[in-house]
Amino acid sequence: MADKYLVEVNDNLKAVELNLNPLKVGKNVKEGVHMRAFWGSTISFFLAFVGWFALSPIAVDVASSIGICENQMYPPEEYPKRKAYLKFKKVNTNEPYCRFGKVPNADNPTDCAEAGAGDDATLSKYNTEVLGSCICTAGTHCADTITYSGVGSVGVTIFVRVALGTLLERFGPVNVQAILLCFGAFWVALSSAIWNEWSFILIRTMIGCAGATFVTNQFWCSLMFAPSVVGTANATAAGWGNLGGGVTQIFIVWCLVAPLEAMGMSTNSAWRV
Repeated sequence: MADKYLVEVNDNLKAVELNLNPLKVGKNVKEGVHMRAFWGSTISFFLAFVGWFALSPIAVDVASSIGICENQMYPPEEYPKRKAYLKFKKVNTNEPYCRFGKVPNADNPTDCAEAGAGDDATLSKYNTEVLGSCICTAGTHCADTITYSGVGSVGVTIFVRVALGTLLERFGPVNVQAILLCFGAFWVALSSAIWNEWSFILIRTMIGCAGATFVTNQFWCSLMFAPSVVGTANATAAGWGNLGGGVTQIFIVWCLVAPLEAMGMSTNSAWRV
């Protein structure tokens, strides 16, 4: 029986080697079952993490689209003393919103200081030009919304991972992984229609269910590899799968959003596409 597989197996028909040669997937399911399981679990896990973290690098763009940025809710011309403005500094130039300093102190300002001796009194003490298109700093409704969506996204996966143990034992890794990917893909697609803060939080939370694919990844590999190599197989599959979370930080911005904006599409449309 063992000679029908493309990798070495033990008496329990579990692989005793992790051979990453692409040819080891075989010409049919039976002879390449071990490495097909490895690549299936790894690639599906990778794709799930790409979807799970897809909204993270464009969260501020999403906030701007649904109008929850501080400067959208509280225009600086009407509300110049908002704390988010008073504490604001432009990142690349370190230029502050308060042109002449803050009162009573920099840590807990209530207003910008008036022009002093040697300052240009013709300039406004409020340097509104340094404010970006979306002010989403700590303490703002925008920042809170992004935080709640992140907490929901991570929190929900804890409960799904716990429930997944029983589901995997009953329905097997292939079926469970397929269902998780389809469920996650539905919510990722729906994210293009985010219209307000609660929909952002809800959709990002539901996408978080895809993070439970880690459990399936480990379960699947553990079924196919012997104790002598299962640690290496699990670590490799999990590591490459987790890479999806990092790849999406680059892919979403520089391979999707930025090129579409360069072609003339608005930021609101670019991240939705």
